[in-house]
Amino acid sequence: MPSGATTATASNFIKRYYTPQYTVNTIAKQESRFLNLIKHDTGGSGDDYNFLNIYGDNPSGSQDFTEAQTTGQNAMSGGAQFKVTWCNDFQVPSVGKDIIAKTKNKAGGWIPQLKNEMNSSLRYSAHRRSVALFTTGFGELGTVTNAIGAGFVITVGNPRTGAVDRSCTFRFVKGMTLVFSATISANALRAGQSAKITKVDYSAGTLTLDTALNAIAGLTINDVIFTKGDRQDSATPARLRPAGMPAWVPTTAPTAAENFFGQDRTTNSFLYGWIIDGTTTGKSLMQCLVEAANYCSTVGGATKLVAVLPTDKFIELSASLDVKQYTLITGRGGVGYKTIVVYADGVELPVISEKYCPNSEGYVADPGAIHHPSIGEAPHIDDEDGNQILRQSNSAGVEVRYEAFECFTNENPAATAVIKFA
Repeated sequence: MPSGATTATASNFIKRYYTPQYTVNTIAKQESRFLNLIKHDTGGSGDDYNFLNIYGDNPSGSQDFTEAQTTGQNAMSGGAQFKVTWCNDFQVPSVGKDIIAKTKNKAGGWIPQLKNEMNSSLRYSAHRRSVALFTTGFGELGTVTNAIGAGFVITVGNPRTGAVDRSCTFRFVKGMTLVFSATISANALRAGQSAKITKVDYSAGTLTLDTALNAIAGLTINDVIFTKGDRQDSATPARLRPAGMPAWVPTTAPTAAENFFGQDRTTNSFLYGWIIDGTTTGKSLMQCLVEAANYCSTVGGATKLVAVLPTDKFIELSASLDVKQYTLITGRGGVGYKTIVVYADGVELPVISEKYCPNSEGYVADPGAIHHPSIGEAPHIDDEDGNQILRQSNSAGVEVRYEAFECFTNENPAATAVIKFA
């Protein structure tokens, strides 16, 4: 190579600098605040992640011994064995041969560019699983809410409600390649071409594409938007992305005879948590939080809870408080608003804002109930073959391969609740 840096030099640099601890504890956990709170387990293995969810005890109690014995022998404690599929995720940071050539005789060669690409890929990897935590596992990001015409701009909507929802814009990044379908999980993809994002306006809640909307065959208003590769092209697609909170704690009770990772949750609502209707007239957001916290703690047995609200709802809650508790900041002086804490039945419920949570819902959960299992670190460098830096097959450039095999689970749904806003 025309630079002093070699693939061996770069491999040694990555091995020393990008340790698993660095990957997980620094860059890869800086996106979702809620993702940082849940339980991570890197010891996964096997074809699927299996766990037994206990939702009821053996009902053998009776004042009549014979009846108690008969019931005890014929019944077991209620439990549901979930068989959750592992989801793949890949990142491939690379340095092109033109960059390598231009760094000839420079100190460090192309290593600084490699570091920038590595950091960028790790941030985006964290972004993807942060988004997944608030989607159903089919890769849905948003919807097209504006009429289809010769323009290039999409006004982003909520994929589950169809309403204009600026918060869903935070899921998109310039350069993403998008595909579309009429529904989240009941239609094949539109047969027309994909489109790439050239601009994101997070304030306005819009995306600008490199293709006119009416040039994407079949595209229509209310179509759901996906990242290319994250949604199976089928009318009965499999989940290719981890099933997040909206799947484990849905805003609408599941329908009878569902098959959710091998279980029909309609037999016991403890398997999908509490649904708090925040759309009821006269019911404040604070009342919803208190109600959810009481159910999660009193019935679900949660001893530690956190409320997760979309940013707009967090601002709404803060503005609605008549009495705010301020905490004196010493050192450099001044006063500041520290946090919002709801007290319900002896349980403290800190409220955090989450940019990836859509405006249609919020959550109250025991962080210990939500798990993020993975086979190895999520993500980790694919170096099983001994090659941390690989020659690109189509150029003289180099690439690094990151991978993750992971899922999300809710292992105590009775300690979790969703607040439905729309």
